[in-house]
Amino acid sequence: MKRSIALVLAILMIVVPAMLVAKDAGNRDVFRLGKAEFSSPTEFTVSLQVIHDEDLAAMDIPLSFSKGVTLNSVTFEGTAVTDFDAKIAGIDNEKNRVVIGLIDMVYSLKENANLKPAPNGDNTVAVLHFTLNDLNLKTLEIAPFSNANPKHELMYVYNEWVNDVPNVQSLNPDFQGGSITLDSRTPTAALPTEFALSQNVPNPFNPSTIVEYALPKDAQVNLSVYNVLGQHVTTLVNDLPRAGRQTVTWDGTDASGSSVASGVYFYKIRAGDFSDTKKMLLLK
Repeated sequence: MKRSIALVLAILMIVVPAMLVAKDAGNRDVFRLGKAEFSSPTEFTVSLQVIHDEDLAAMDIPLSFSKGVTLNSVTFEGTAVTDFDAKIAGIDNEKNRVVIGLIDMVYSLKENANLKPAPNGDNTVAVLHFTLNDLNLKTLEIAPFSNANPKHELMYVYNEWVNDVPNVQSLNPDFQGGSITLDSRTPTAALPTEFALSQNVPNPFNPSTIVEYALPKDAQVNLSVYNVLGQHVTTLVNDLPRAGRQTVTWDGTDASGSSVASGVYFYKIRAGDFSDTKKMLLLK
């Protein structure tokens, strides 16, 4: 995978900077962000959307994002670039950056080559998959960045055909948005098909953490926290929740409301005939 990323980014470094930025005589070209779509209180996606009046053959998309999240992956299935030869994302969570390289045809052009550029219009070209680490984060900032070495900037590449000969052109689109609201964290996914207990997020944590569990049907639920000696610390849930994905927050206190010491704790769920236990770490 690292070799593939290096190959595509190297192609972008060689080809894209050598292109002249064209004076686009058509409509304004735009790069924008979709809304945050939550599948759970801590997992969400953001789509990358383009508006253009050319059939795009390549894109250089360097983006920075604010702290408090982890970018897990970038997917392209079902987007306008599904048939592109190269769809690569170089993710750097330490610097909170990602460089996405999209190229329609990497290999040498042959007679009757099946070019499938991204059709003009309003299209999604990628989907960013995030985990929310900072539960207090209300707004996620995403914006393009420019880099000199290696050279990267937000750029669309397209072919201007003259007498059936492609003339490679490029342009810098307008950027719209940048601030994504994270207040609405209601999952939109379908009902789960089985009982499940998820790993708490964040973990390790201080001072609080979120525990998610899945119920395919209404069930009596008991969710409790225990210390390493097996002693009961507190009960988080003792109720009959509705079917779906449910969450509960533990603030690091015991049943009397007193803060507990740093260390390893276990949380156990009982829901009908289902039971499961997971470990979490409180660090102060």
